[in-house]
Amino acid sequence: MTGAPGTGVPAAGLRTAAPAKVNATLLVGPVRPEDGRHELTSVMQSLALHDDVALVPAAEGATEDAVDCPGVEGDNLALRALRVFREATGWDPGPLTVRIVKRIPVAAGMAGGSADASAVLRLCAHASGHDDPALLAGLAAALGADVPHGLEPGLALAAGAGERLERIPGVLPGALVVVRAALGLSTPSVFRRADELAPPRTAAELAAARERVAAALRAPGGPTLPAELAQNDLGRAAVDLAPVVGEHVAALAATGAHPAMVCGSGPTTVGWFADEPVARDAAERLRADGLDALVTVPSAGAPVTTIPPA
Repeated sequence: MTGAPGTGVPAAGLRTAAPAKVNATLLVGPVRPEDGRHELTSVMQSLALHDDVALVPAAEGATEDAVDCPGVEGDNLALRALRVFREATGWDPGPLTVRIVKRIPVAAGMAGGSADASAVLRLCAHASGHDDPALLAGLAAALGADVPHGLEPGLALAAGAGERLERIPGVLPGALVVVRAALGLSTPSVFRRADELAPPRTAAELAAARERVAAALRAPGGPTLPAELAQNDLGRAAVDLAPVVGEHVAALAATGAHPAMVCGSGPTTVGWFADEPVARDAAERLRADGLDALVTVPSAGAPVTTIPPA
């Protein structure tokens, strides 16, 4: 059941999925002089792996918005998304609580926090009726480069620092095995190390690579991404900072993943397989070797629904 947009937050609340995102390609270009961020070409694909995000009226007596996300402490991007939406639109339904059930690994290069923030913006737009795409895109970009993609979960070709998106119909074929690492990597530190290890691609090199990737995604028979185009320019830096990441890439490759690569800035790694049964077999072998492996598939869409009354 999908609640009618613009009718406020029901007493039981609204909910949606916040899909994880994988960078099937992540190519790093020159630094932008205006903000010090790198130009990127990235293929962003949403996954069936997702957090559950709900927007519910706050408990009686509450005077401000809050987030309830067991296992995750400190500042939360999802709560910031609610606040900036209120500020931009003047929407005031009373105090709200954002409830998040985490399934996406935290600080893993899979945009879990960004996905939650995107989900909150979608929930707010649905509840308030302020569903102007340009408004939402601007708010999302201000929150972080990965947030705009989650406004329309699916497949996209990204440019800029990741905020300029061309939505691609369909999803990439195959299934993925995700191997989680018991450590964290700071995205800024990975970018810095990548710059130290090798110069980024020139603007011309980035543009040429983007054209090759775009042609594969726009193929008449549906989007594809040959393994030679599935590159991550941050992978070498992530492995340099955390050698266990390289061990995980090698383990995935040994099970038949093609390609096997670092996910975003790491430390999570992913391997692509022809289909879900093959991926499940590979994940079982990896788990037998003591690795934390799970299987997921590319996905698109994440509708907002009304939470049934208790």
